[in-house]
Amino acid sequence: MTMHIVGSVDKDRLYCTGSLTKQLTTFVCLALLAESHSLADILDDENFLNSLAKNAETASFLALFQKLIGGRFTLRDLCSYYSGLPYTFDLAEQELAAVEAGQPFKHHSIADEKTFLAFCANQITPVYNDRCKFHYSEIAILFLGYFIEKTHGLTMEALYQKYLIVPFQLSASQFSRKRLPTAYYQDLTPHYDYPSVAILDHGYFCYSNGFFTTLNDTKKLLENLLPHPVFQHMTDIKHARAASNRLLNGLAVELRLVGDDIVYGYEGLSYSGCNLWAYSTKKKIGYITFSNDEEKIYDDIYDLIGYQDFDKVPDYTQLAYQAFLKAYDFQMPAHAVPQEFQGEYHRVRINESELSDVFVLGKDFMVIRNPEEVRYDLVFVNGHFCIKGKDGVHGAKVGLHTALSGKRYFLFDGTLYRQITAP
Repeated sequence: MTMHIVGSVDKDRLYCTGSLTKQLTTFVCLALLAESHSLADILDDENFLNSLAKNAETASFLALFQKLIGGRFTLRDLCSYYSGLPYTFDLAEQELAAVEAGQPFKHHSIADEKTFLAFCANQITPVYNDRCKFHYSEIAILFLGYFIEKTHGLTMEALYQKYLIVPFQLSASQFSRKRLPTAYYQDLTPHYDYPSVAILDHGYFCYSNGFFTTLNDTKKLLENLLPHPVFQHMTDIKHARAASNRLLNGLAVELRLVGDDIVYGYEGLSYSGCNLWAYSTKKKIGYITFSNDEEKIYDDIYDLIGYQDFDKVPDYTQLAYQAFLKAYDFQMPAHAVPQEFQGEYHRVRINESELSDVFVLGKDFMVIRNPEEVRYDLVFVNGHFCIKGKDGVHGAKVGLHTALSGKRYFLFDGTLYRQITAP
């Protein structure tokens, strides 16, 4: 089993891994649980999380999310992104006030516990019911990280040290809630609109974005991680769920199929740039790279492995999704975006760079970047506007907001846009 670093980037340069942290937080939490439980027994046990919540603080936190999700949920629901939780929090009043005061939008930085708990209680709009449809979610991993810390009286820093950094002998890696001053960063906001490229301290988003490493350490990490018994549970193809027509999700691991080959991988995007790894279990070879071009690195990595196309996901991985489609009401009532919100928008400032691109919120559509310019049709579901997916099903919420100044804004997936012209 060999991992190769490709590309011309300094292999000892420290960078923020972005969403790769989700995979590693999942691993260290499961590694802790595996010391006292059989993972095979607890991953799909709807009662397991309740068994951990033995005091009022953890029980109330769990009850809050059970109410949001609509009942008891499992570790697999969270880590396969099948809990129905959104990508990130709704816009809070204090965030909008800060933007109005001229500050950059720092949606992925929640520094104190009180604010984090308030956001969990008041700023989450579920997208689906549990076990209906894949929806990539930072909040699912934030729940997991915080809940495991509180139920076990351990910090995530300690978990990373015990289960990852020390045993894998990572000499340059660190889990941190603050941006490390020695980490490489750059203002990527002219190219991407994702909140993950904001240059900030992660605060309580550390569970999904707070791991810093180098390419040399990443190579060492993956070579130790891939054969680990806990990671084998994370990549168990027999229990994977469909993320799309040709992509499966294990437990915070992407799985692709080509014949009898299973390819593991995951990508992270942050203010440092994009990092991606992929590994062919049949060829026993994998690659790691770092780039500023999120789209190009996928081609680079998978071309090296030798695959341009992947097999359709097995039918059993889509059972929940097919049942969801069968019961879904596609006759959604027409509901136009209020006229005062229609018009042209600029994305609000995230870092230091201003963006001149013009985005549009129309009567029943919006035009944004993701990361290339894309038009989404809008539908009105459960009292708010959502994008309409390729399958005709609603997706993430599009939040409409009016500031005290009277200015109009809309929020989508953690990116905020300010109206510049109205009809």
